[in-house]
Amino acid sequence: MRKDLVELGTHQAAFFPRVDGNTLTLSWVDELLFACLSKDWLTPVDVLMHRSSAGEELRNGWGMRIGDCFLAMRLRQWAEHRGAEAALESVPYRTDRPPMLVARYRLTAVGDEIKRRGLAEIAQGARLPVWGVTAYDPLAPWVVVDDGTAHQRVQRLEGRATQDDE
Repeated sequence: MRKDLVELGTHQAAFFPRVDGNTLTLSWVDELLFACLSKDWLTPVDVLMHRSSAGEELRNGWGMRIGDCFLAMRLRQWAEHRGAEAALESVPYRTDRPPMLVARYRLTAVGDEIKRRGLAEIAQGARLPVWGVTAYDPLAPWVVVDDGTAHQRVQRLEGRATQDDE
């Protein structure tokens, strides 16, 4: 039973932003998405089928667990989050098709900066409800912290961890 709980916790932790020292980074799942994105317009299908280790991890590791429609939903959430300061922008593509082809996405300058340097603040991330809490919620900032062992833990962000803390 304990092993099952650890596996479930590890799975859920992959949706929360991470703290590494003073750097606040994307969740593991969002990092995979961003790794497959660029300035080129891509559908969620293109992202899922990206020829890279991140694309392979999305297909073989996460695609089986969360499904392809989650990826389309997550890309839309990022594109709709923060308006003009969104990390992704979208354009309609084949609106008469399934969610995986309805829109195309690309990184904005903000998204490229997040991809390269991490999050300036937790509110830059598109919120994602996960089992009764919300990832990237500045009012309840839960993050993943590596505890120095083989395990990670989700904890509330104390103080303000940003890329440029001084």
